[in-house]
Amino acid sequence: MRKFLLYSSALVASGLLNSGVAEAACIKTPTCSSLGYESTTSCTGGLKCPFGNAWNCTLVNKITELEKIIEKNQAEEALKNCKIGDILYSDMSCNANMVASKTPIGVVFDTTNGLAIAKDEFKNLTWGPNVDISGIQNYSTNTTATADWQGFNNTKAIYEYRKTKGGSFQAAEKALVYSTEGTSQGQWYLPAAGELKAISDNKDVLNTTLSKIGGQTFSNYLWTSSEKDSTNAFILSSSTLGSDTKDIYANIRPVINFISKDKIDVGAVFCNVGNILYSDKKCYLEGFTAGKTPIGVVFDSQNRKAIALEKPSLLNWVVRFKRVNIPGIPDMDETQAKQDFNGKANTAAIKAYNSDLSDFPAAKYVYNYKTTGTNVGDWYLPALGELYKVSQNKYAIDKALLSLGKSGLPWGEEYKYWSSSESSEGMGADDFAWQLNMNGSEINDNYKDREFNVLPVLAF
Repeated sequence: MRKFLLYSSALVASGLLNSGVAEAACIKTPTCSSLGYESTTSCTGGLKCPFGNAWNCTLVNKITELEKIIEKNQAEEALKNCKIGDILYSDMSCNANMVASKTPIGVVFDTTNGLAIAKDEFKNLTWGPNVDISGIQNYSTNTTATADWQGFNNTKAIYEYRKTKGGSFQAAEKALVYSTEGTSQGQWYLPAAGELKAISDNKDVLNTTLSKIGGQTFSNYLWTSSEKDSTNAFILSSSTLGSDTKDIYANIRPVINFISKDKIDVGAVFCNVGNILYSDKKCYLEGFTAGKTPIGVVFDSQNRKAIALEKPSLLNWVVRFKRVNIPGIPDMDETQAKQDFNGKANTAAIKAYNSDLSDFPAAKYVYNYKTTGTNVGDWYLPALGELYKVSQNKYAIDKALLSLGKSGLPWGEEYKYWSSSESSEGMGADDFAWQLNMNGSEINDNYKDREFNVLPVLAF
């Protein structure tokens, strides 16, 4: 402890200090703990001890507690004015009648917990692969499943599983990325069996309000977020709760808790085959997402790869009558080439061989291709393995392209696509590279100076 010795100038002047009569006066500096700085770790909004590493978090904790009390009171007050079938507006207020100055976003179906359904319904989505999601309780019967009102937590568990282990969970994903005026992604979720049963029990009054606000009335086949086991999830069919395999197509109706500030952080975005890739490198299901710029369609979710949206261009692999074997690209037979997923490296090898790519029209086109959010050199000529994967997912890709008003991938006998993989067969890599026909994924090697379709690919 620091001590401050105060010497009296008067005592010094009188000589009493030397005689031992004087005493030193000591004042102890207060400790951090004595002043209320009791926390050893920092806290947001807290006060730091001016002469130590302790913190006073009491004030910030009290403010947090007060905020919770205020939020609870506000929620209770809000619910007093809400009835089942009321319109939910973007300012989270409820009213039985249309209010011209407000934007309707849903319809209230539960006034105990403050729950509402979205105006919109989304069709033809699968629940997911045959996995048992940890964090979601399994229910053995339709009756017991109605006890599940944990739709928000279920949806969050699906999201966490998808982030770490992958897989396509279209129903939950579509609910998570849904947003409206006054709401953001992560607030809406896939309702649990109990929640969807409550919605169904009030279907008539909810449909009446949906029609009033220009929303979509209920369909007969809706997914819940509740699981039966690794293969089956619960589904509402014609007002009856049952279960079905997770790979079938059904519809979803997002739900929101309009008195809660809980939100699932969807920063790590889903990127499944057939999702649209946007300029911020985030992925969503088919169709435009407001305020974002689409740049591609995902064809490989595991390795995060997408094809460009533009119609493929007809180009030569190499200029006419030029024979060349690119150093850095292995010469491969068909079996080997189908395992080649190194299109980015292959394209880089071509550029290293011919820096301005003047002799390589296909590689030059993809290398110089760019979009909002991407630069020259980001896109590349796919290797045969990548191109084969595109062809295997052509249906999902075309569905996404068509939803954007684009044409599907050209296919047929006349629609062959260049890969960046060189051939070791026939006349060898000096003259031949591998190409693929989208019609049945037929593979052949062909003369490099011939014109075939060129499709830019992006690893994001």
